[in-house]
Amino acid sequence: MDTSCKKGSAIIFFSGEDPEEPVSLPLMLQPMLFCPVAVWVAQALTDAGVEHFFVVCHEKYKEKALACFPDGKAWIASDPKEAPGQLASFLAENAKGPVLAVTQPVLISYAGARQLTSEESWPAGDAASGIFRADSGTLLGSLPQTEDLLALCTSTGEQYLPMDETLVIPILSGFDLNRTQSAGRRSVVRRHMERGVYFTDPETAYIDPRVQIGSGTTVLPGTILRGGTVIGNDCEIGPNTMITNCKVGDGTSVNASQLNDSTVGSQTTVGPFAYIRPNCTIADHVKIGDFVEVKNSMVGTRSKVPHLTYVGDADVGDRVNLGCGTITVNYDGQIKSRSVVKDGAFVGCNANLVAPVTVGEGAYVAAGSTVTDNVPAESLAIARSQQTNKLNWANKRKKNKSQKTER
Repeated sequence: MDTSCKKGSAIIFFSGEDPEEPVSLPLMLQPMLFCPVAVWVAQALTDAGVEHFFVVCHEKYKEKALACFPDGKAWIASDPKEAPGQLASFLAENAKGPVLAVTQPVLISYAGARQLTSEESWPAGDAASGIFRADSGTLLGSLPQTEDLLALCTSTGEQYLPMDETLVIPILSGFDLNRTQSAGRRSVVRRHMERGVYFTDPETAYIDPRVQIGSGTTVLPGTILRGGTVIGNDCEIGPNTMITNCKVGDGTSVNASQLNDSTVGSQTTVGPFAYIRPNCTIADHVKIGDFVEVKNSMVGTRSKVPHLTYVGDADVGDRVNLGCGTITVNYDGQIKSRSVVKDGAFVGCNANLVAPVTVGEGAYVAAGSTVTDNVPAESLAIARSQQTNKLNWANKRKKNKSQKTER
């Protein structure tokens, strides 16, 4: 998007109505593909070189509006009476030359999105874009004569008309918002394609515009990436995977799983059907297998959690093996406690680690054990009742059952 406003400033209006009279959440704050429309606007303008934003919105939306823009780069004007003076200060400090004004909610697409949109005829080019380019000096000179900033920007500015490779879609209603989702989704996918990301089925990928994906990564069908997620290079994500606010290292695969607010290292495998809950750190070369849930835990380098395991409130060291059915018993009904499994430990199948408990370095826990006391390093813990075999019990049971049936 050529705005001719490199290292410049922008004025963003959250509503074309009187900011004193909003009756519902402004369209600028309505979600489009997992984040507010304002985030799309801010990102597109930031990519075009805009560095500072003056945002006009109602007081009750001030915090939500601020969260849509880069940290420390937005001024929020929430009082109509003070807004002209605040804009004058903003322009004097941050604006030299052209200033962009976005007077209505819009989707500013990435290059190539026009070719990826549906056959519907979207307003663009010769239609009102809702974006104006004005001279900062002209705005400053006119501010003392008006309190209507929206009218000032539209009357003194020149309407910006998109170039051929850019699509600007006005969003003037909830209906517009819904039908714009498709164009937004396609434009984000196109941007990642141009940066070396492979999509086996672009129509089934839903990527938040804030997401970063490294080159060489393959995104399989049914993948949803949300929030501030960062995916490394040469990964394989999907199918049927949702990742929210996570960092995933290079060469990692995530298959049919959900990851939330966590970090996953490089050359690691997750899934299928794994669930990574918030505040987890999964290191490099780790295996998190099928039907594994990890919550508020750390799993060290080259450790394996192959299947059917719950790791909650635990610190698992390097080169640890947690056998099938291992449970960290972290909650006693009142408080949650942590388990520690140190480097090189081996926990057998169907083991319960009742927190707080520590399994020492290089220690073993026998299958079927319920461990309530610390296990010293290089030791074997066996915590299960002795097996008793009742000889001929099955035959006696069958005989008794047969006699009852005859009666």
